[in-house]
Amino acid sequence: MKLVVATNFDNNLLEELRKYPEVKYIFGSFKKTITGHGRAGFIVPEVSEEQFKTHIDLAHSYKIKFLYTMNTSTLLGREYDSKFINSLTKEIDRLVNLGIDGLIVALPFIIRLIRSEYPDLEISVSSFARVNIMRQIEEYVGLGANTIIMHEDVNRDFELLKQIAKISKSENFEIELILNNSCLYGCPFRLTHDNISSITSMIHGLDNVWFEYPVLMCATDVLNDPANIIRMRWIRPEDLHYYEELGIERFKIAGRNKKTEWILRAVKAYTSRKYDGDLLDILSYPQGRAAAKAVEKVNGPRAYSILNAIKIDNTKFPSKWLEFFFYNDCNMRSCKECKYCDVIAEKVINVNGKQFKKEEWNIKQPYPIYLIPKFKKE
Repeated sequence: MKLVVATNFDNNLLEELRKYPEVKYIFGSFKKTITGHGRAGFIVPEVSEEQFKTHIDLAHSYKIKFLYTMNTSTLLGREYDSKFINSLTKEIDRLVNLGIDGLIVALPFIIRLIRSEYPDLEISVSSFARVNIMRQIEEYVGLGANTIIMHEDVNRDFELLKQIAKISKSENFEIELILNNSCLYGCPFRLTHDNISSITSMIHGLDNVWFEYPVLMCATDVLNDPANIIRMRWIRPEDLHYYEELGIERFKIAGRNKKTEWILRAVKAYTSRKYDGDLLDILSYPQGRAAAKAVEKVNGPRAYSILNAIKIDNTKFPSKWLEFFFYNDCNMRSCKECKYCDVIAEKVINVNGKQFKKEEWNIKQPYPIYLIPKFKKE
């Protein structure tokens, strides 16, 4: 197992991560950057250049590499601006001089810019590139990528993963799967969210908002049907072996906006391949945390508060529950017709201590788009 773990730039985090030989990389970025990155600037920690370099040097002393997230989904057309390209080239030079070992990138333009100057620097294609078919992989490897971080939606497409794992060995690149994001499966808000994260982490980007509204839209789907949590493509610690048996050994633990204790809990769970608590304790789950708080702050619908009361008993999953996806292609079946995740939800989800029953769940909350302007700073 190779773990790629989010960092919050707390050096105490590194002191603990050094105890896990599975941790090969950490990843992170400055709060605001000229390109933007994959997390809104207002949710990641502020870090000075000196703190940044000290953190990387400490990681290196523990034989942990550092990957810098330059994974914006858009440059707002500035690829046409020669002054911007020159500034971006200087920024890459600066990061290399600070000691980064590689970059996580979503845009082909940036990949080629890096490769033209640094042919040996490690490049991971971000999940923001939304790679979910074989041909995309071939294209990105051709552009110069060393690692492909797959779109979370493919995490239960075992036939595709089997073939990708096979070709990764022959073509000498790595596949990386994200373990603990709680994005909706088939999320219609995902590309918007990618863009909002990118432009709110840009210098001279959008800087007058304090909440990413697509999270609220996603939370609404969870509020109306908690079984959507089961449909999400997270990977349980107990199920890692299925992926390792395919030949995939590189996994990412997201959470660079999280506290050190939270990150370490997730690392311990996945390295132990076991977690006996609430599965949501190691998943990102902004639907029940950030969204519920944001709605309360702007005096929105009270129904969202129940998202904090949802728990997933990780010990109640049937031992071979994931094998259903070996033989059933979610790309070819309607969730309304299949209902497998509904069945699992009723086994493992409880709300306010009461077992979830879909037929008794009667919340029908419309998407509260009228709240979006309230997430702007006054």
